[in-house]
Amino acid sequence: MSTGSKVLIVGGGLAGLGAAYELRKRGLNHTVLEASPRTGGRVMTEEVKGFRIDAGANIFLEAYGTVRAVAEDLGVSMKRTPVPIIGGTYHNKKLHGFYGGHSLKSRFKTAKTFLSFRLLSPRGVLQVFKFVGMLKSRAGNFSFDDHSPLLGLETGESTAEFVESNLSAEFLERFVQPILSGYTLGHPEEVGAPHAMASFWHFGLNGVAWPRMPEQGVGVLAEALARVSRENTRLSTPVERIVLEGDRAKGVVTRRGDFVAADAVICATTASAAIRLAPGLPADMIEALERATYSKCCRVVFGLDSSPFPQDWYAVAFPRQSGGLISGMSNSAVLLPRSVPEGKALVHAFVIGDKAEELFVLSDEEIVNRVIEEAREYFPAIPRQPLFSRVYRWQEAVCLAPSGMMQAMSQLRRRSLRHTQGLFFAGEYMGGVPSTSGALRSGMVAAEDCTRFLDASSP
Repeated sequence: MSTGSKVLIVGGGLAGLGAAYELRKRGLNHTVLEASPRTGGRVMTEEVKGFRIDAGANIFLEAYGTVRAVAEDLGVSMKRTPVPIIGGTYHNKKLHGFYGGHSLKSRFKTAKTFLSFRLLSPRGVLQVFKFVGMLKSRAGNFSFDDHSPLLGLETGESTAEFVESNLSAEFLERFVQPILSGYTLGHPEEVGAPHAMASFWHFGLNGVAWPRMPEQGVGVLAEALARVSRENTRLSTPVERIVLEGDRAKGVVTRRGDFVAADAVICATTASAAIRLAPGLPADMIEALERATYSKCCRVVFGLDSSPFPQDWYAVAFPRQSGGLISGMSNSAVLLPRSVPEGKALVHAFVIGDKAEELFVLSDEEIVNRVIEEAREYFPAIPRQPLFSRVYRWQEAVCLAPSGMMQAMSQLRRRSLRHTQGLFFAGEYMGGVPSTSGALRSGMVAAEDCTRFLDASSP
């Protein structure tokens, strides 16, 4: 049996915490090595003046089966948000609403958006129905917890190529791009078609678009997982290198130069970090990891006395053709009213890609001033001096799952099981459609693979 073996988990984000959660259930000796002073990775919560800010991932959907199952096991209450996802895009100086939920009223209001505001031409409106019908016919493939059905949808095309060849450039720029950039914090040219199809389906076009979350934000689940693993976690312990001897993992070397031996290692980092940590990997495995790319995002969060958006609107997207700095804004208080003081608003403004990189080098004050000035052009009621503001720089925000990545990661897992003994990979890039649920599930799957390996290796 493998119960006497030692497993090291490199990274204490959601994937690493998921691996620790599964190993603990199996009674395996394990240690989480986290470089920063906290766990959670890109599931990060900060409390400011009575506001709980989910500064990284900030939404769980009802479709996140793994998240819901783990939350139930840990006693974390998950509730439907008061309203479904309601939002819209800004075009020709007008807001065009898209209304989630099953009700005929919501569907009628969304249809009215297309018809009355001329967001799309008559041909473009027909393409919307064609697009929805296409997704509906493939709905059985769109799982955040089992990505194997999605592999058959890999066309080798980016979202931009897929939409332009099957629909039109107008549909891409006025509908797909602004909404997809809100989901992925990337551009359609960077995102693989299966990722986009699954995201559009679950975030609204299936007629549900209803999140289910802890009432004080997604960080509550990460905090619960961290408590379970606290005794097995070493914070502020950066790993310099995963030690491979031949084709076998032997442990890690920390940045202090300490060697920590192990019978198996789970690398629960981003794909780019995995390449740095394990330079001795075979070339084909490195090539697979290089297929995973990430969006860049500078997020500015500020507290307000009231929402600048229409009633019950959660988010607004801004088409890149407008040339503005901000790609999207959301008010988390709509979905999570208990995460803010009563009646207040917590607005997130997102700047992505090259524009985010331009902001990264500026001071927080300079970034806030630029973002608020532009936000006031859309919503003049926003004050120049909010209740507070915070800036978060994410060099690797969301895995974009570019074309071919899902197939490459499926092959990477098979390759690692056969040829890299005792080293396993976990992270959102391994979980199919990138999501918090996929990241969590990937850690649990890596722990299952690790257990089988150790059982087979035990005398």
